[in-house]
Amino acid sequence: MDDRIGPNVPDAPRERQTIRLTEERLASFREWAVDGTALTAAARVRDADGRTAFVKNRWSRGWVLPGGAVESGESPVEAARREVREETGLDATIEGELVVVEQRYTTESDETAFTAQYVVYAASADGEIPEPEQLGAKSDEITAARWFEATPERLHDGDLLDPYL
Repeated sequence: MDDRIGPNVPDAPRERQTIRLTEERLASFREWAVDGTALTAAARVRDADGRTAFVKNRWSRGWVLPGGAVESGESPVEAARREVREETGLDATIEGELVVVEQRYTTESDETAFTAQYVVYAASADGEIPEPEQLGAKSDEITAARWFEATPERLHDGDLLDPYL
């Protein structure tokens, strides 16, 4: 897949999401959203047996797809590949976009603070997922990572993402 392909592919399905946060939480994202890329990339990674890799991290309520912020100078595809490697230890082959989520970050009173995009890719990989203490950019970032036969019950943003998984 071309590493330049990103959230501007016209035929990718689109979803909208509003994320209401306290001023303190909004401030923690402001540098990424205003001065950075305002892009997040993740991957639905499946193995040859059809299992899907999910992780738990410090901030999520439930399981999430491996992914994270796109860094300056990095394409969303490169970011998804890097994040999968960091969070699962797997070397993923990115196959295409599943969905682009147009995100609106707001104050608790619904005032828009900034907007961002969350791109979810289809990907494949095989192998064992190491123990959580061996994963993540920081030693305490990932609290669990494993293959699932079906989508886990406690999926963060499950209502939004479930149709694409």
